[in-house]
Amino acid sequence: MNEDAVVVAIDHGLHWGSYDDFADREATLRTLLEANVDGLLAGVPFLQRFQSLVDDYDVHRIATLDLLHNSTIPGGDDGNEIHTQVFSPETAVGVGADAAKMALVYGRSDPAVLSDNLDFVADAAEVCNKVNLPLVVEPMLWGQEIDDEFNGEMLADAARIAFELGADVLKTPYPGAEEFTQMVENAPVPVYIAGGPAVESDWEVLEMVAGARDAGGLGVMFGRNVWQREDPEAVVTAFRRIIHDGASVDEAAAALEGV
Repeated sequence: MNEDAVVVAIDHGLHWGSYDDFADREATLRTLLEANVDGLLAGVPFLQRFQSLVDDYDVHRIATLDLLHNSTIPGGDDGNEIHTQVFSPETAVGVGADAAKMALVYGRSDPAVLSDNLDFVADAAEVCNKVNLPLVVEPMLWGQEIDDEFNGEMLADAARIAFELGADVLKTPYPGAEEFTQMVENAPVPVYIAGGPAVESDWEVLEMVAGARDAGGLGVMFGRNVWQREDPEAVVTAFRRIIHDGASVDEAAAALEGV
């Protein structure tokens, strides 16, 4: 991927099981496709199960290859650090994926978890290169040893390491305009922003998207900040106005009012 794009992540069930506002997988998927998203990010079996539906739309497919758990209990969160590769680049190609995605998580209390993470990202990058599948790497500060997951200096270091491991595209949190500008300027690959938990207001989301665009980001790879909002289709339209048309926050916000 090397173009302006509004990508929506729907791989949350893979990591956390049942999720608020994402109980009906097919209904959510249809809503996003009808909203004219540029891309979908989902697990390999999800893309396989709904391949015939997605084939009816002109949309990029990004396959998540890894799995993150915070507990040995399904859907639980008790501070465990479970992170492993569960799908191969070859299977992603088999379901029509245009790219693959993996997270690179820093701040782990157990160095062995980070070591394994580094290994499977590097291995996947090598295989992706062989099968001509771009690899999106998501450098994140999700570990227990880090208090601020939006620390710009740490994210810049993590992004550089992700590139050195073989990332063709970066999906990164938005730490603010100044820090993000530096990250984009120092990145020799396309950069998109991740959404994280749904923020309180639509306006706040639009400001983040516009700030990233102005700083040189190519677009968004958002999940909860789309399908957990009151009107996901209107939110996608607003994002597209910012990313594709260069609209201001005010102009994009009109989409939320049906204008």
